[in-house]
Amino acid sequence: MDDMKNLLIIGARGWGREVYDIAKDCIAAGMCLTVKGFLDDKADALDEYENYPPIIGPVESYQIQEDDVFICALGDVDFKKKYADIIMEKGGTFVTLVHPTALLGNNAKIGVGCVIGAYANISCDTRVGDFVTFSIRAGMGHDSSIGNYSHIGGNSSISGFVSIGEFVTMHPGCIVVPRRKIGDHSIIGTGSVVLGNVKAHTTMFGNPAKKEEF
Repeated sequence: MDDMKNLLIIGARGWGREVYDIAKDCIAAGMCLTVKGFLDDKADALDEYENYPPIIGPVESYQIQEDDVFICALGDVDFKKKYADIIMEKGGTFVTLVHPTALLGNNAKIGVGCVIGAYANISCDTRVGDFVTFSIRAGMGHDSSIGNYSHIGGNSSISGFVSIGEFVTMHPGCIVVPRRKIGDHSIIGTGSVVLGNVKAHTTMFGNPAKKEEF
């Protein structure tokens, strides 16, 4: 990206403010962006905070301007897709933010619309889909893959040869041992240690992680 672009951050809540910090660090490292503001339907979301760009308005009513680009800063994987789809249907373009301290291994492939946080480590020969989030210090071992729209919480550790599906939420501090598969739309609770495969639409919690019954 050689020409300067205007970045709009979708979501001005907690994760949106963290993504703003990531964007600032990417800009300081040479990424050709300026942060135009946030898109959020809660106009007062930043009233208690200082030193942030403005909330311009809701995603639904925003009219895309020339040189606009977008990043989706929503922790909920389903809402992330919902609002990304709205922008893409309007013809908007998403960028990927990779924090300058993150480590990307040889042949690591990162999709569009991703946020790779500070000190994240994505090892060699890995594949990260579109609109995936890696929070601070999340790690991914060699030959692993993560599907679209998944969210990897801070300090989580994904071992080698792991396959993680789409719309998966891994809360902070999770560990997945090598060669396991985690199905689409699964949720892994904070601090859980996944020793076996996880079926789609399953919530796991604990050490060792077990299926949560509701």
